Amino acid sequence: MSRLALVALGAAGALAAAIAGPLHAPAQPVQAESSPPPPPAGAKNGEAWAWTQLVNGASHTTEIRFATTEQPSGQCPTAQYRQAGQTRTTPMRKVSDPYITAGGLQQFPTTLCTLQVPDGASNALIEPSTTNAATVHPGNLQLPLPRWPVTGRPRRIAVIGDAGCEVASPVAGSPANQDCLKAWPLHTLATHAAAQSRPDLVVHVGDYVYREQPQAANDASAGCNAQGQAADWGCLVKDFLRPAEPLLGEAPFIFARGNHEVCTPGKVGRGAEWFRYLATVPRKDNECYTLPQPQVEPEQINAGTLHFVLFDSSAADDGTQPNNAQASLYAKWFDEVNRLAANHPTHDYFLITHKPLWTVKQASSTAVTWTNPTLASGLARSAQKALAPNVPLVLSGHLHLYQMLDFVKSTRPPQLTVGSSGTTLDTAPDDTKVMGKTVDGQTVDNSISHDVHGYALLTDRVGKWHLAFHDSSGTALPPDCTLSNATIEGFTCK
Repeated sequence: MSRLALVALGAAGALAAAIAGPLHAPAQPVQAESSPPPPPAGAKNGEAWAWTQLVNGASHTTEIRFATTEQPSGQCPTAQYRQAGQTRTTPMRKVSDPYITAGGLQQFPTTLCTLQVPDGASNALIEPSTTNAATVHPGNLQLPLPRWPVTGRPRRIAVIGDAGCEVASPVAGSPANQDCLKAWPLHTLATHAAAQSRPDLVVHVGDYVYREQPQAANDASAGCNAQGQAADWGCLVKDFLRPAEPLLGEAPFIFARGNHEVCTPGKVGRGAEWFRYLATVPRKDNECYTLPQPQVEPEQINAGTLHFVLFDSSAADDGTQPNNAQASLYAKWFDEVNRLAANHPTHDYFLITHKPLWTVKQASSTAVTWTNPTLASGLARSAQKALAPNVPLVLSGHLHLYQMLDFVKSTRPPQLTVGSSGTTLDTAPDDTKVMGKTVDGQTVDNSISHDVHGYALLTDRVGKWHLAFHDSSGTALPPDCTLSNATIEGFTCK
């Protein structure tokens, strides 16, 4: 979205020009809520990344996040945004200082700052004079805020997932490792999605970093080139922030937690990375490992009159038989999803769960193999034994393919799986062998699968959601599908 600006530090003349630009010439006087001291004098240094994401806020839905490696650490910049005809200047709040691990290594060499932005605000930017960072990203100088009105909803939603470069073997050049230089399309996808689809909102359904053996990647670079750095800040930048930069500069994000973001006791895992940078409530250090509950209960995220419910399925059992203990927990969580949906029965609620309830992995002429029986069993054990009628769509990833699955004359919502945005792809099933088969007790109507890198685009056209899959070049692949607004759930595709 070209509605905000994030000013990267550069020459004094460039800064002066940026400050004199239209976003800094409000009709009303600037309101300075406080006047923090400028950063300590000294040479500009380090790198900062800023982005906006939707969160579970009572009085706001949008948050600016700013992570910087600048020294001295511990400094937070101020941000500006326009609201009610005035420009407001507000200091960002420090959430965490750099985290030093055993042996003096910095797993997270960043100061993380946040700012809650009121609904209806626009034109956000970081004050360049209040940060020592030599470079601030995204490079297109934008900090996007919602374009939709509080009483409306986003018109274009891009869905991506499972987007990192898969480096599973410690042996450089191993066929188990993805070619990160030539066969990892995330940056290309992000560039074309931002420029051609122009989403108002991006939903990432989870799994951000796939470099289990970063030293063996054929694009390894300082900060993400050693086994001990697999869960460090440098690999989050390498595998997600840098290649996704065009989208980060185009639209706010909703971030879901995937199985790559679990907390694994006794290990330095990416759960700590998740909770520090991307969770709706960021935490400091490695608090991931001391949380009383390793999974997070369902959270509602509002996008005007469209609502999302984050369902943390990061640790859900992938077995072919239900995990009864997990299913009992998830039953309570599905009750909570339905309770949230009952708050606004005429609004759409999209369920986001990294691991899908119903996605077909393989198909033969006689049967199909699908995932995830544990989650599906949890839903069957809930009070309603189904999702509420105003939950018309489930968004997921985990399997490395694209698939839309709906069911014959069913009140079950369609399952949209988008795990195809960067990592090594799975082989998609033959859709002709999926349609008409039974998945979790219901007959499949439409099955549209692609083992092609890309993203999904949901477009609101006169109150109806249209769905299309776009490859990494931004080209839409047929068919175009329209989501039903009726009691019977499903898509009509042509």
